[in-house]
Amino acid sequence: MKTQFGASTTTQAVHVRPAAAWTHGIFRALPVSLALCAVAACSSHVPQASPSPTAADTCRASQLTFSLDSGDGQFNGMSHSGTMLVLRNTGAAACTVPALPQPVLTDADKQPLDITAAAPSAPAPSSIQLMPGAGVESEMRWVSGDVYEDGHCESPALIQLAIGGEKVSTAFNGHLCGAGGKPSTYTLTPFRAAAAAPMLSYACEDGRTVQASYPDTSTAVLSLEGQSHHLHIAISADGARYVGKHWQWWTKGMHDAWLSPLRNGETYPSASGVACHAP
Repeated sequence: MKTQFGASTTTQAVHVRPAAAWTHGIFRALPVSLALCAVAACSSHVPQASPSPTAADTCRASQLTFSLDSGDGQFNGMSHSGTMLVLRNTGAAACTVPALPQPVLTDADKQPLDITAAAPSAPAPSSIQLMPGAGVESEMRWVSGDVYEDGHCESPALIQLAIGGEKVSTAFNGHLCGAGGKPSTYTLTPFRAAAAAPMLSYACEDGRTVQASYPDTSTAVLSLEGQSHHLHIAISADGARYVGKHWQWWTKGMHDAWLSPLRNGETYPSASGVACHAP
């Protein structure tokens, strides 16, 4: 901190002293002046405070994939069901999402159904940061059996998540039940870090190496020549075809793939590609 010293406004009489006494006074005051100089940072270099780190922006719908993972039935029990909500950042920059999901369950016409979340059991932070390629997951559980007297059940077609002023959605396959006169409810856990997708290394016939991971059923993340590329599933007659801004990645099984460059505006490559294989 730079300290400033204001000048006194008190008026004092000035007495002229002999030169010797005046010179002696300078040397007596010198240690005090040096001390004040140290306190006031006499150096011309003034340290500047480091700027506060900029918080990541809220995620955009275009950089997220939203999917459900039933865990091969691990949530199913006596009149109970559930699923895992999975969000993954497929963009090139870090961003934030609400730490507690805010889903809306709708019918096929995207009209909200009378289904509400139960109050959380513990407070959650306001937001969580997603680095590029990273994902978060939340457990969602509900009563799936018609066990209530005068109860009712709903079968939503879609589930939406509000992210900032936008929404991401995916198909929902579940049966939620509630007591008569009350809406059906579900419980949610705050988002937590999702397990990283395994990485496969492909050796291509032209000598290049492609590192690929598949964080969900609709996304492939390629690391090629020091650059990361996020590709999305596209229509194909056979295998899984992923396209991005610059590349097409077409896999046949998990170990054989074909890498092709995409020119501006292309969704199918006009240039020939190269075969790649993972051991």
